[in-house]
Amino acid sequence: MYNLANSILEECKDVAPLSNLDTAIYLLRESFDRRPPLHPLHLDSLKEVAAALVTRFSHTNKREDLDEALSLCCKAGIDTGSSAEHDAFAGGWDDSEASELSELAKSTLADFNQSAQLSRLETAVKLHREGLHLRTSPHPKRLLSLGGLAAALYARFRRTDEMSDLGEAIAMLRMGIEVCPENDVLRADLIFKLVAALTTRFYETGRLPDLHEAVTRHVDSLQLTDKFEGEVYRCLRLSADHLEQLQQSGKVKDLEIAIPPLREGQALLPVHHPNVSLASLNNLAIALSTRFDQLGQYEDLDEAILFHREALELRAAPHPRRSSSLNNLAVALSTRFDQLGQREDLDEAILFHREALKLFPAPHPHRSGSLNNLANALRTRFDQPGQCEDLDEAILFYREALELFPAPHPDRSSSLNNLANVLRTRFDQRGQGEDLDDAILFRREALELFPAPHPQRSSSLNNLANTLSTRFDQSGQREDLDEAILFHREALELRATPHPHRSSFLNNLANVLSTRFAQSGQCEDLDEAILFHQEALELRAAPHPDRSSSLNNLAVVLSTRFDQSGQREDLDDAILFHREALELFPAPHPHRSRSLNNLANVLSTQFNQSGQGEDLDEAILFHREALKLFPAPHPHQSSSLNNLANALSTRFDQLGQREDLDEAILFHREALKLCPALHPHRSGSLNNLAVALSTRFDHLGQREDLDEAILFHQEALELRAAPHPDQSSSLNNLAVVLRTRFAQSGQHVDLDEAIFFSRKALELRAAPHPDRSSSLNNLAVALSTQFDQLGHWARHADASNHESALDAYQSAIELLPRLAMVGLDLQSRQQALTSGSDGLARDAAACAIRSGQHEKAVELLEAGRGVFWSQALQLRTPMTDLRNVAPKLAEKLNHISFTLERGSLQDVSRNMTDTPQKVMSMEKQAAHFNRLNREWLTTLEEVRQLHGFQDFLGPSRLSTLQNATVNTPVVILNASKTGCAALVLTSTGVQHVPLPALSFVEAHRLAKLIQSAITIPVFSGTMQSLRLWIGARHMGRASDTQMKPEEIFHFVLHILWASAIEPVIHTLHLQKSEMPPNLRWCPTGPFAFLPIHAAGIYHQGTTESVSDYVVSSYVPTIGALLTAEPYPTNPFEMMVVIQSQTLPGTELELQKIEARVPNKCLVTLGIPGIPASVERVVSHLSSASIAHFACHGQQNVGNPLDSALILEDGHLKVSRIMQQSMPNASLAFLCACETAMGDEKLPDEVIHLGATLLFAGFQGVVATMWSISDADGPKIADSFYEHLFKEHSMMTGSPGSGPDTTQAARGLHIAVAKLRSENASFIRWVPFIHLGR
Repeated sequence: MYNLANSILEECKDVAPLSNLDTAIYLLRESFDRRPPLHPLHLDSLKEVAAALVTRFSHTNKREDLDEALSLCCKAGIDTGSSAEHDAFAGGWDDSEASELSELAKSTLADFNQSAQLSRLETAVKLHREGLHLRTSPHPKRLLSLGGLAAALYARFRRTDEMSDLGEAIAMLRMGIEVCPENDVLRADLIFKLVAALTTRFYETGRLPDLHEAVTRHVDSLQLTDKFEGEVYRCLRLSADHLEQLQQSGKVKDLEIAIPPLREGQALLPVHHPNVSLASLNNLAIALSTRFDQLGQYEDLDEAILFHREALELRAAPHPRRSSSLNNLAVALSTRFDQLGQREDLDEAILFHREALKLFPAPHPHRSGSLNNLANALRTRFDQPGQCEDLDEAILFYREALELFPAPHPDRSSSLNNLANVLRTRFDQRGQGEDLDDAILFRREALELFPAPHPQRSSSLNNLANTLSTRFDQSGQREDLDEAILFHREALELRATPHPHRSSFLNNLANVLSTRFAQSGQCEDLDEAILFHQEALELRAAPHPDRSSSLNNLAVVLSTRFDQSGQREDLDDAILFHREALELFPAPHPHRSRSLNNLANVLSTQFNQSGQGEDLDEAILFHREALKLFPAPHPHQSSSLNNLANALSTRFDQLGQREDLDEAILFHREALKLCPALHPHRSGSLNNLAVALSTRFDHLGQREDLDEAILFHQEALELRAAPHPDQSSSLNNLAVVLRTRFAQSGQHVDLDEAIFFSRKALELRAAPHPDRSSSLNNLAVALSTQFDQLGHWARHADASNHESALDAYQSAIELLPRLAMVGLDLQSRQQALTSGSDGLARDAAACAIRSGQHEKAVELLEAGRGVFWSQALQLRTPMTDLRNVAPKLAEKLNHISFTLERGSLQDVSRNMTDTPQKVMSMEKQAAHFNRLNREWLTTLEEVRQLHGFQDFLGPSRLSTLQNATVNTPVVILNASKTGCAALVLTSTGVQHVPLPALSFVEAHRLAKLIQSAITIPVFSGTMQSLRLWIGARHMGRASDTQMKPEEIFHFVLHILWASAIEPVIHTLHLQKSEMPPNLRWCPTGPFAFLPIHAAGIYHQGTTESVSDYVVSSYVPTIGALLTAEPYPTNPFEMMVVIQSQTLPGTELELQKIEARVPNKCLVTLGIPGIPASVERVVSHLSSASIAHFACHGQQNVGNPLDSALILEDGHLKVSRIMQQSMPNASLAFLCACETAMGDEKLPDEVIHLGATLLFAGFQGVVATMWSISDADGPKIADSFYEHLFKEHSMMTGSPGSGPDTTQAARGLHIAVAKLRSENASFIRWVPFIHLGR
């Protein structure tokens, strides 16, 4: 029965071909080799090899298989104990090849195990059971039956995986060993079989006690067979003793304890001993590599390489596992290269990878992994830098590897990514667009393999976005940039806080938004980029290694926005961030030079704003230090030379030191030498040198410098052929130097070329962006530059009597509203208008007058003056007509205008104490209002497409302006540097009145004289020159004595009458009258500071003045007269505000008013119990028909929007009044000081208290040009209101309505005449004026 059972088992073994088992073991070894110690499946592979070896041992009884299997299981136990430290490295492995090999091996092994017939195995088990039952103890052959039953149960377990069979087999073997004598020859065989069974169960269950027992039993068996081998395996047992402790602690120190016994056991074996295990060598090498990864001890890595070399020697060709040893050694050498940078290691690694690849010809399943390994090493060598052949070869290998991973192979995505990376690298080297296109295609395919929520989708999105951004940099295809932004946005959404990589993704998105802003000028892109860079900086708090990069990036975009909007806070922040970044780059840090350059550039910008020489000196110092860090032949030396030269040129412009300019030219010449033909920076270097030479010509007049400058500008222009983004700058620069040479030589060819190039430059800058609706209102550099270009073109053409002058003026004026866009706050709009716009409209009108186009002159003046107020009126324009035609558009405009008007009044001031959150909030607000402004302009364009709305909210045509003159003519007094003139606008047309007797300079002097007369006289240099002019023009000689204010008034008013006003009076055929007609004056330039209404000859006993002929009113713009008259929503109410505490005379003024106005209509503030606080006054503005202020006023010269009425608890500023809705407003009387004193920097914007109330809704305003006497206020008020309320219906009891405020100008005329009759001085009666109607 025993023999029959054994024969059946042998028959089952013979059915299964061992070649299949050998193949399975080979494949499992290959899979194991591709899963290094840090691989998450490393232990699984190790145990799979061990199990297969045990299976082969059970068939062949070869001790080597059992020894190796047990050794591998010991290693598995050690690594299982340290797995807690390996988990952090579990991600990002390319496991495709290993998985494929493992699955193939398992399939082969399963076929092998399944080859035996189950029925035959069951018969063998049954027979052995019956035999054992018959051989009860102490039968001498019971031991054989125990071993036979164990073998049959083990074989059936292999066929069925039934764990109970394995457990019973182990029990039978233990029983047999217990009854087997110590000196019995069967004892060692039983022990080996028990070791195999225990090892198998350890593989199936992972139970460490099984492994521990297997090791212990194995050592016992060795003691029986070979005392020397027993000593060797003592080391294995010692390692096994640490298994449980390692399982509990999971610490690296336990790995260090486990390694020495393995090392000792290996050392005890002779080189050619049959039990020298290649796997043991590999395991020891891998363990040492693992410890190197943990502790960084180079000795471990060196020793691991030695063991890998020894294993390779033992696997000489044609050993079936030589390829595995080649790969292991190559990987270890590559690791050492990454640490120490020894080129020999990398070269040797490549050689071993090449040999390994030869062992895997197509279609070998391992070929793809070998291709990938070799390609990685070649790419690493190329980066050193290496040979271009390395990169080309790496691409070929990556392509072949990709072909071996067809979809849906799990490793295709990583292969696609590898190939895309090297193609991108080759593009960076050679610029071949095909490589970049292929890289994008591969990245797109890789992205498709990572659908949401795949953990690698964000990285794939980022890679694709970066590559698209690179292609945009090359081709300028806007679609690539837009798509890159979309992908970066999606990637950022997948990296929500607190993801450790969020800051990098924020940085990437901010960079591409900045790029798009540079291309299209969309301000919301720049604003958003700043927000993202700010968030990234917050996530990179010190000592984050990338903080310096974030500081630099944020500073750069803030500097860019400063260039656009001029917000000083942006420049201040940029300087602070660049300074902090520089501190993070102490010498000799490789990035210090870049940081020095960046800080120097923003300091130069700050100098351009503030004029502080310290900023420029510091910038030059930083540029010099940066240049020292770029010795020849450093590729950045030319740009460093250029930066230093530019800063020196700027300092020359400031201080005029010839040495600075000469040094700048030398540096520019040196920089040009470093940019030979075809160099991408040559055109910029040519341009810089040409500008410096032109500057030296301006100061020294050496014709050679000018001619050379023209040659360099011409060469630069040739290098900037369309569509070069700087072509317009080159055209403009060449035009400037040609005009300069024309001024020197008078050659009209130069002038014609200059005008031609100016036109071409303008055409390029005016070309619409791809998104025209966004670009229309964008306050970008191109817009400001275009405005400057138009102004230069217009004035130069005008000076040369060129036919293009008027067209240029027209184009420049059309840009003014975009410079001061309604999306900005009030102060920013005012600052935008200060930058070079003053006088443009007046020069344009003068040009039109000379060409006989008087109607065009009026339209140009109206479009180019009062831009600030015109925009404010646009936001308050009734939409009645539009609502009847397009109600949705009307509603949309109403909503946008309301939001913009409120937004323009926001406080945008910044403080150093502002938190990052507050700054980010302000940034978001600014971006929001910029978008609203673009939406406003886009909607306006839609409206203007409607029939009959072509001019909707656009510059008024003459026919519209004439509606303001139905009852009263308007006289425009234009003061241009080319001459002064009057334009009389009536309902029938425009009449030109030349004023040849008064020049612009003289008008300006008259205004200066008035200023000196109303202040404390001081003989400054300006006053001295004015006195000389007075003597030369009208007095024969200048007096050395100080002129009195009355004498100045006599002089100024006389000149004004004779040279400007009298010609207008005569042109209008006006006669002296007791009831003179009304006339409105619209003064421009210096005329705005002159008392036109008081012009005349005032001799004792006889006068000839304006007031004899007309009742004068002033209008800041003609459009101010076109607003609809208010329809009162409340009964008539008059608010009177006095300041009795500081101005006692105001109490008398109130009494005079109360005597003229019915008490029931009065709201009196500033009396006991009813203080005149800012909020109380504001609350009554909305209901008052007449508002009378008897208080102090203040004109803020630095910021006219802060001009204010001074009330009891504070200042009622212009900006606050603009916020109020005043539907009942009819007349305002500002009996306060300086309420009609404009801004000398912006005379044509008319920003003062009186104009504010006029544009805020009051139909007429009485104001003062300068400070008034407290005693005069009550007198003027009494006479004024006496006339206004005379015989009014309210005096007879008719309720509801108020006085006829259209008589306000005449009432003031009468009141001032009465004050004059009391022999009041000029300084007392002249300041009272009427504005509006």
